[in-house]
Amino acid sequence: MKPLSAYLLPGFLAMAFLSVSAQNPTQSIKGTIVDKDTRQPLIGATVIVATAEGQPGTVTDYDGRFELPAVPVGRHRIEFQYLGYEPYVIGDAILNSARELVLDVQLVERAVVTEEVVITARAHGNEPLNELAMVSTRSFSVEETQRYAASANDPSRMAVGFPGVQANRDARSDIVIRGNSGIGLLWRLEGIDIPNPNHFARKGSSGGGITIFSVSMLSNSDFSTGAFPAEYGNAFSGVFDIKFRNGNTEHREYTFRAGMLGLDFSTEGPIRRGKSAYLVNYRYSTLGILDAMDIRLVDERESNRFQDLSFKLHFNSENGKHITSVWGIGGLSDEFFEAVKGVDNWETYTDYQTRDFDTDMGAVGVNHSYLIDGKSYLRTSLAVMGQKVLFRNDTLTRELEPAIVNDELYKNSRLVLASYYNRKLSSRAAFKGGFIASRLSYDLFFRYLLGTAYRTYLDEQGGTFLLQPYANLRLMPHARWTANLGLHAMYFTLNGSASLEPRLGVRFQATEAASFSFAYGLHSRILPIGAYFTLVEAGAGEVSQPNEELGLIKAHHFVLGYDQLLGKSQRLRLEAYYQRLFNVPVSVDPQSTFSLINQIEGYATRELVNEGTGTNIGLDITYEQFFTNGAFFIAAASVFNSTYEPLNGETYDTRYNSQLLGSFMGGKEWPAGDRGTLQTGLRLLYSGGQRITPILSPARDPFSPADPLLDESRPFSLQVGDYFRPDLRVAYRRDNPANAWYIALDVQNVISRNNDDALDYNYDPDLGKWVFGFQSGIVPVLSFQIDL
Repeated sequence: MKPLSAYLLPGFLAMAFLSVSAQNPTQSIKGTIVDKDTRQPLIGATVIVATAEGQPGTVTDYDGRFELPAVPVGRHRIEFQYLGYEPYVIGDAILNSARELVLDVQLVERAVVTEEVVITARAHGNEPLNELAMVSTRSFSVEETQRYAASANDPSRMAVGFPGVQANRDARSDIVIRGNSGIGLLWRLEGIDIPNPNHFARKGSSGGGITIFSVSMLSNSDFSTGAFPAEYGNAFSGVFDIKFRNGNTEHREYTFRAGMLGLDFSTEGPIRRGKSAYLVNYRYSTLGILDAMDIRLVDERESNRFQDLSFKLHFNSENGKHITSVWGIGGLSDEFFEAVKGVDNWETYTDYQTRDFDTDMGAVGVNHSYLIDGKSYLRTSLAVMGQKVLFRNDTLTRELEPAIVNDELYKNSRLVLASYYNRKLSSRAAFKGGFIASRLSYDLFFRYLLGTAYRTYLDEQGGTFLLQPYANLRLMPHARWTANLGLHAMYFTLNGSASLEPRLGVRFQATEAASFSFAYGLHSRILPIGAYFTLVEAGAGEVSQPNEELGLIKAHHFVLGYDQLLGKSQRLRLEAYYQRLFNVPVSVDPQSTFSLINQIEGYATRELVNEGTGTNIGLDITYEQFFTNGAFFIAAASVFNSTYEPLNGETYDTRYNSQLLGSFMGGKEWPAGDRGTLQTGLRLLYSGGQRITPILSPARDPFSPADPLLDESRPFSLQVGDYFRPDLRVAYRRDNPANAWYIALDVQNVISRNNDDALDYNYDPDLGKWVFGFQSGIVPVLSFQIDL
């Protein structure tokens, strides 16, 4: 039986080809321009569509609003300027015939110019939205998550092609940055720190299958890989600062998207015309639809499905001084791996093992901004969120009766209040100060069958608080110099752990096209919550929780950067970094080399002490062409060394010390007829192989449920084969007067290379030893989108 999309897609394609006019379609570009520090409208700012015939332009009105009607559809370069402010450019905006392009732009005031200096630092759309981020940060647009080959409309899968990010898994989106474990990554949405926002989220980690965020909801957002500003805390590797866009306040618009990953439907429009709007998106996985038809694409034994809902409501007051938004996300996902059919076909333990993996996540928040006066504003947010992760392994008897082997259920929830005050002190200085207060609640359970008896590793319920005040002063003493001085503090009430973290960022604009930057930061993070409550056997049948008093993981970050514009369309960026991790939890046993920074997921199941360290040192090189004459690319290379020291004081490679990373993401567009555009894309990902610890005793009973025993005297001394994956993309976009649509084919691992999977241990009964599985082969992903 054919899947539902096989019937829907031809119908939508036929409808999309219908046209009632032979004229080339046009569309409106509208939005607002405000001062970034005060949120006050900028009256008389200029907007120019530099790539349209005649370069149409306009200026903003009293409310900072602008509108350019009847702009020819297609890809455009849009320039924003205001006297005394740094220019801003969106170089690759797509204007389609069915959807108005709504842009909310924030400009940064320059210091008083005492000599002829042309500042170009924010003249390209991939510069950080957060002006306090001096290094290791880039913004990304919605369109980027679509145009890079095999990014699957997903920010985390797109980010593996950015400098310093290690590509190591095909089916998971673990973000490994500059040799750091994924547990050090912070996810932030609409200004609020949130739990792991992935479908099939891994316990105690920041990765999973695919994020809950739909591309229909996203606005331009930031991704940071180190030495981030003072407003970010509880992270030591990187930050995803995700923002939702506002819905259209004038017209109702609809989008339908169908592909191998899911069916999406989004709608937006005015609640009160010109003042408020809604934006809603719902997605259901295509795999779930196919599974209902008994069609399995991932594995003949595996069924999985997911769905998610996202929304944002946006309100402006009559006097423009109050801006309120209500937002939310929610995702449900479940995966079941069944036993091999027919007991006579059972050869190994995994043949009669079943796996149930369910994850749920949701968050709802309210943001309110009050424009106090012409120099300052106050933003306050309140959010509630929760997450559930269930992981259970059963084994079947020959009578098909189940017996639980592994039983895990983790429930976490948060209530978060956050607020900050921002004031422009002068054209040379601005202050930002605020706090984040989080109530963390948890209900954790984990037991495992060892022999004939269960051993319980976690069984804890309760709650605690995490408090994070911060302040930042931005100074521009000269047109060439910018400095950010910041301080972030953390206090964890569970055990009184605290940290006072200075942050510093400096940029020197040496010439019109070249700049130098430096940043330092002390960063810390609480442990994955279950690590504090590990139950350890204390003898005589007694158990204890020795890890409850563990302190924060901390890291010093130093980054030195050089940025050189090459002409008007290319850029070279170099960043050297040094990170020194300390206070790292390691095994209390001197004979053990266990360190929490090598943990990919889960919670430690042994007694730990804060006496470990780690070091990451490296160089990221990026050569980039902005979208020019239909072509774009990002070429990146990273050379680094990542090591750690457990309790014995010896230095070892970390799990992630592949030492060399490389990536290329690029593409080209060509006109295809009067209304069509053909796009091709290529992405190449390379990483030296991940490191693994040798197995101490590989010859195991094939029916034993125990994991292999590792040789901790030689941690991560072996390395699997290098990871290499080429991805391709071919897409066609068409603009009709009444609708706009595109169809795309992304092919992940187009050469079907067998990359080793360092996390997949399997016992081969013919070889009599443990072997590694392979990651995904060739994966074609077809998608279609229509805007109405």
